[in-house]
Amino acid sequence: MKARLKGHFTPEQLRRYLVSEALIFWGLILLCRLLYPAENRFSIMTHTFSFLGSFDAKHNPRFWFLFTIALVFWGLFTVPLVLFLHRRLRGSSPWAVWPGTLLLLEGCLGMVLVGIFPDAHGKVVGDLMHTHVHQDVALMAFAGYGLGIPWMGALLLKDQIRWIPWGGRRLFQWRKSIFPFAFYIVIFSIALYFQLKWEVVYSEMKANAQATGAKIGSHWSEALNTVYSFPLWENVLIYTMYTFMAWFPLTLLEENREALSQDQIEKESTSL
Repeated sequence: MKARLKGHFTPEQLRRYLVSEALIFWGLILLCRLLYPAENRFSIMTHTFSFLGSFDAKHNPRFWFLFTIALVFWGLFTVPLVLFLHRRLRGSSPWAVWPGTLLLLEGCLGMVLVGIFPDAHGKVVGDLMHTHVHQDVALMAFAGYGLGIPWMGALLLKDQIRWIPWGGRRLFQWRKSIFPFAFYIVIFSIALYFQLKWEVVYSEMKANAQATGAKIGSHWSEALNTVYSFPLWENVLIYTMYTFMAWFPLTLLEENREALSQDQIEKESTSL
């Protein structure tokens, strides 16, 4: 267990670890969803992921703590996966891997804090509310994963270009890694497109409403139950980040023996 926590995995151990983590995390999230009060009508079209863990009366006042346990678990038990990625990628990028690793660890810490500080209106200290802290740490988590994932992708891309400094190592069957990155980039791009388009659409709606004297809801409420809904894309991006952090490590299990042999030859030539 100590070795696993440090990111040491055999292929079989990694697969079992990922399955166990998924069963526990998503099992807790499923419980949150099933025990969410029916009268509060949770939907990803109208409710953010964090509303599952809000103790506000209009959200999940009785079983919100299950969400806290789930997010703390996810954050802590993703750390060994980040350390595994670090160990695998430092062979070709001993220095450049560090920013990506630190960003992903920031994402892990952010998820832990998202669980500890629910999106609710209880006071933390003074006038500081849980929801205020929650927003800051949620941004921290999204920034950590959102920047760390493409950084790791850039390291793999670098190894395919032989003419740049420190490139061309190709220590892994990198083609398998294309798929989790492509999945992440496509989903992120779609989410970004609809959120940016909503700025234009809502501005036009608001202008028309003012011109005709009609009433219009807030920027948030008018988007609910549409493809522009922020809760919809927040939920989707969280599912996407979880999927990526489970999928990407599996693509680094198979080493490129030919590249490793060539790398060893170069090291021996240099030492001679």
